[in-house]
Amino acid sequence: MPPHHPAAATPAVDGDDQLVLPGFDPAPPTPVRSSYRGTPLAAPPSAATIARFRAKVVVTPGCHFFVGAVSNPDGYGRINFVDGGAQRTVGAHRFALILVHGDLGPDAVGEHDCDETLCVRVGDGHLKLGTQSANLAHAVATGRHLGSTPAYRDPRGRYGRAVAIRDALLGGYDPDRLRAALAGVDADSIAAPTLF
Repeated sequence: MPPHHPAAATPAVDGDDQLVLPGFDPAPPTPVRSSYRGTPLAAPPSAATIARFRAKVVVTPGCHFFVGAVSNPDGYGRINFVDGGAQRTVGAHRFALILVHGDLGPDAVGEHDCDETLCVRVGDGHLKLGTQSANLAHAVATGRHLGSTPAYRDPRGRYGRAVAIRDALLGGYDPDRLRAALAGVDADSIAAPTLF
């Protein structure tokens, strides 16, 4: 049987399950604020963060589309910013609601009456404050959910559809490119008809 060396058995692990190697002090954890809805903001978003958000919004006659990062698989826009010295990620639609209503409570959700995950237009027919139960009832009524199962009518899925819309709008609002992205076809296929 080999001799037992207690000091070399296994490195110590501190209370945060951080591996502590001999001769190294554990680094303090980087503060990260959860993107879970309801986590209070440490401070209102900075003017620079608001400007960066607005620069990523393309206004159309209907929805105002966020053309920044898109999360997979749900297809919602995401924005990262520093909040109270910590990095934070929230949904773009939730950020738009924060700009209009201030910090949101833990039970507040953003309801998309327009059913566009990238829409950040706060107002009737688009994005409004609601509850989870009302949001799910709307999703079931419009066919976006079948009970507890999301119903994807678009073969690209929510993420694929959202990325197509975002990519169509990266150069600004073009009705033909947006119509093609919404329909799931190539923009060149919706060119104006010719006589011959």
